[in-house]
Formats: sequence, structure tokens, C-alpha cells
Amino acid sequence: MNSSSELFLRSMEVAGEMYATLGPILEENNLFVCPTNSLAAIKADFDLSTDTIEINGKVVDNILGWVMTTPFNTMSRCPVISMPSGRAGNGVPTGIQLVARTYCDADAFQAAAALEAVEPWFTAATHRPEI
Repeated sequence: MNSSSELFLRSMEVAGEMYATLGPILEENNLFVCPTNSLAAIKADFDLSTDTIEINGKVVDNILGWVMTTPFNTMSRCPVISMPSGRAGNGVPTGIQLVARTYCDADAFQAAAALEAVEPWFTAATHRPEI
């Protein structure tokens, strides 16, 4: 498999296989909620050329191994909104993703608006970092 067209076709097959798992979940639920990242943060001085990232004792890819947005970027037919969810024990902001059914963008926006109304992250001074 060397040609661009073959690689493109394989990427579409993988996206279809992924959606075969997510699709039934979204048939029974309006939203799928999950973290935006597997880690609260990586160190500011993290060096991609020498450092490694471990999650639960397993080394993961330095660039994408801890980012949980990749599956939904691949299955681009699902609208996704990432929004604040709180702070980790060290004070770093954390986030969640709201994944809606295929082409149901309004569901994702409505859920995000409802969560924002309950916990106004962007307007409450207590949620903003001190500068």
C-alpha cells in the first residue's frame, strides 16, 4: 500500500471501523462525554526528542498518545465541543468533550450551553487564573 489513493482508502476504512463501535453508543445516547486529554498536562520543558510520556506505566506516543481528540477528528461526521470541566489536583484546567450524534451539531451546542449555564467558566472570576 504505497499510493496516496490506497492510503486514503485505508484511512476511510479505519474511520468506518471506529464508527462501527461509536455509532451504536450514539444510537442509544444523545451525547458521549469523555476527557479531552488523558493527562492534565505535560511539563512546560518537555522535550519531544528525548522525554517520554507514560500513562498507567505504559509509554505512549509523545504527540498524540495522550490527546483524546484524535478519534473524533478521524470520525469527523460527529460534532464535538471541548469545554472546561474543572481543575486537576495541581490546579491545571481540565476539559471534557461532548460528542453528539452524526450531524447533530445543535445537540452538542445545546449541551455545552446548558453546562455553561450551570458552571459559568468564562464569566466567573473564581475560575480564571490569576495573572
